[in-house]
Amino acid sequence: MFTEAITKLVTDINALGLEAYHDPRAARPFSVFVELPFFDGFTNRVADVTVTARCLASPPGNANASKWLLETVDTIMAANLAVVAGRPTVAVIGEQSIPAYDLTIRLAVRREPPPPPAP
Repeated sequence: MFTEAITKLVTDINALGLEAYHDPRAARPFSVFVELPFFDGFTNRVADVTVTARCLASPPGNANASKWLLETVDTIMAANLAVVAGRPTVAVIGEQSIPAYDLTIRLAVRREPPPPPAP
């Protein structure tokens, strides 16, 4: 259920015209990296999932990078996604510091029960 939720989130962000990935090897400037989720489980079938979507600009952290980050954050917030928090940060990719913005996105996920056995 977690893999499907993260894949759907990446697909939803890509549908906004942005490049989103959940593979850290693909993280690069002018993309959105969706990190692994953390969650609170209600049962073995329902979880409240929190995901960090890290918007990555291009160095240096100048006005152009800030503008791209804020426009990207605004695009994601305007979509039908439950963005509950955001904060500027710096991501380190390889040995390079990348200006970034972390968005906290909440998801409710549910595992469908298995089908009943055939009679």
